[in-house]
Amino acid sequence: MNITYRKARREDAFELARLSSQLGYPVDRGELEKRLKAVLEAHQHVVFIAEQSDQLVGWIHAHERLLIESASFIEIGGLIVDAECRGNGVGRNLVRLCEEWAVGEGYTKIRVRTNASRMDARAFYSRIGYHEVKSQQVFDKQIG
Repeated sequence: MNITYRKARREDAFELARLSSQLGYPVDRGELEKRLKAVLEAHQHVVFIAEQSDQLVGWIHAHERLLIESASFIEIGGLIVDAECRGNGVGRNLVRLCEEWAVGEGYTKIRVRTNASRMDARAFYSRIGYHEVKSQQVFDKQIG
């Protein structure tokens, strides 16, 4: 399996949307293009992709979290690997790229959140050295 890794570009939007749908986050390509443009232009955000034979097989988005009560850190906002490529080190390599980027930017901590029901994701992060530090509930409210 010959996988190459690089930073995302705006023209990756269609494939990013395809992969997002695989994990249960369907998004319109046009909407994803707008979001990707904003992320790529944002300070302290990065998106890496994994590519095989000119087809995206994974992506990861990481960004700075600024909080009043604690020092800033990097948070993985999303990680998706194509179902056909899982278990082959693609996710591990994408996380490693984010970790290296974060260290290069001067951060000393990286965090990831995952749904408690995603046992495979929880096991994955534990295998690569992440430790569960708390459980929480998330509340949303539609406004505007």
